[in-house]
Amino acid sequence: MMFSPVIPVDAQEGHNNINTGPYVDTVVLKVIKDQNQQVLALLSGEVDIIGEWIAPDYIPLLEENPDISTFSTLRNGYGHITINCGKYPLNISGLRKAFAYAFDKTRVRIDVLDGLSQEQDSVVPYVSDWCIEDDLPYHYYSAQPEIGNQILNDLGFDLHPVTGFRTAPDGSTFHVDIEYYALSDVAASTAQVGVDALRSLHISADTRPVGMEVLTRLDNHGDYDMVLYASNFHTMDVDWLSRAFNSQNVDVYGQNPSNFENTSYDLYCSQLQCSTTYSEAYEAAAAMQLILHENVPMLVVYENIYTQCYRNDVFEGHVADVGRYFAGPWTLRKIHKIDGTAGGSVAVAFEDVTSFNVFLSGGLIEWNLWPQLYTLDPNLSPWPYLVENMVMETHTDNPVVTEGHTRFTVDIIQNATWSDGTPLTGEDIAFTVAYYFESRMFGNIASATMGELVSAYAPTKYRAVVEFGSESMWHFSNFAYTTIIPKHIFNDVDGIGFDGWNAWNPIFNPSDPYVTSGPFVLTDFEIGEFYELSANTDFSYYPEFRTLSSTEPTTTGTTFNTSLAIAAGAVGAGATILIGGFFLFNKKIGSIKT
Repeated sequence: MMFSPVIPVDAQEGHNNINTGPYVDTVVLKVIKDQNQQVLALLSGEVDIIGEWIAPDYIPLLEENPDISTFSTLRNGYGHITINCGKYPLNISGLRKAFAYAFDKTRVRIDVLDGLSQEQDSVVPYVSDWCIEDDLPYHYYSAQPEIGNQILNDLGFDLHPVTGFRTAPDGSTFHVDIEYYALSDVAASTAQVGVDALRSLHISADTRPVGMEVLTRLDNHGDYDMVLYASNFHTMDVDWLSRAFNSQNVDVYGQNPSNFENTSYDLYCSQLQCSTTYSEAYEAAAAMQLILHENVPMLVVYENIYTQCYRNDVFEGHVADVGRYFAGPWTLRKIHKIDGTAGGSVAVAFEDVTSFNVFLSGGLIEWNLWPQLYTLDPNLSPWPYLVENMVMETHTDNPVVTEGHTRFTVDIIQNATWSDGTPLTGEDIAFTVAYYFESRMFGNIASATMGELVSAYAPTKYRAVVEFGSESMWHFSNFAYTTIIPKHIFNDVDGIGFDGWNAWNPIFNPSDPYVTSGPFVLTDFEIGEFYELSANTDFSYYPEFRTLSSTEPTTTGTTFNTSLAIAAGAVGAGATILIGGFFLFNKKIGSIKT
């Protein structure tokens, strides 16, 4: 295969500044829902990139073509078996641990996923620098039923003289069902590995195919034994650890589906949520991962490898993005013709969009049309988009800040405009945060992170101040990645209003306004057929010189380093974020095959 170089994404000026672009004239998103048809379109040259993951069966065929390159990366997520810790005898941690020892993750990797995964124990994905996988004192990778059986013997799980299956310590019989999504062959095979593990422990068990309604049952803390499903993460933040297994959430909708209760874990939940420094947060997150590893309320069964494919005969500059991958915003921002000249049209196969309402959907179109204060760089670290400077303060840093509060003062770039020509200012930033907060009472599910908001205002044209009612560094993520919306379109006086967030249905309803601000603008479409995005020449980072030098440095991987002020010390240092985010993540997670 020919090599299609990947633009190095770093903090340098010029073409290699990750914000600079786009270099192509248009991107045409073609609706091709069937993967077989997507592959045929890529092979024929009808499309340049497939925006979805490629099923393993297609990979050998595509790798034979010299005009096609593949990109493989560990998933920022995993498949897992959630265990009902509120149900006897599964509430006995030793039983769950015995199951973990007996489960054969290596078999899943080899026989179920054809080698396209790696064994994983920590509930934090391996791609994250928060993950302590390599520091765990022991692992549950291979089948070790002899250890599991000894644990159960010691706990009094005796063998029934007639059935030969184990009974609970109180003498009662029990059976375990592992539920899985009925339409997934991978899920069915992995669930069977789980049943085999239980039977190797002399536990009565079966698989049970179910529909997606099982997730609603989990959210509502309904009855189950074990459920196999998958989780994906869209950032590197780990504050979710303080909610997903917190004892206080055993009755809370959508939280702690395993019904796990552990006093030591709960103490670390408080530390993690209230951390104002990286060291405090890491200490808590590491301890929480270890507690979960020892108590197994959820067993990670695989962290699989995803593969994407793209043509390399016309364009180069594809960016290896951990979270949004090769069809994500960074590739479309940096991709350019091989000869270095600007222009051209890139065709991307994707599965269509169900809504253009930014509160209800996200994806290729939203990423390329709408701005944020911070976006996620290719390694999923925070990267400034509209921000020039940000200061995070508590009362210790600035006595003007109310004690117990966290204040962010944000200065934004001064050349951003909306697609109707209106300048994008601090008023839009403050209004956006307030809009998310106020629309909560009208059911805006995108507003969940704004619950502790105290105030949001713009003291000057290009400055906004956002304040929350507690001290926590995680408040950054509560608002920094929020899609910024135009105040003159959404205001509650003569605009869409707080109660109109879900009625707003642009494009599908042509009378609804659609004013954006991003590297592209929507210029043509046929719903269900294609969507054309054209380069926005008024984009803040539109390149002054769009022709790339043939001597431009290239690299085979993403070498993206974010600078970090806050990671070095406490919030009390009054740190200013200049061009980075909170934490530095640089674990190698992807590879390009040519």
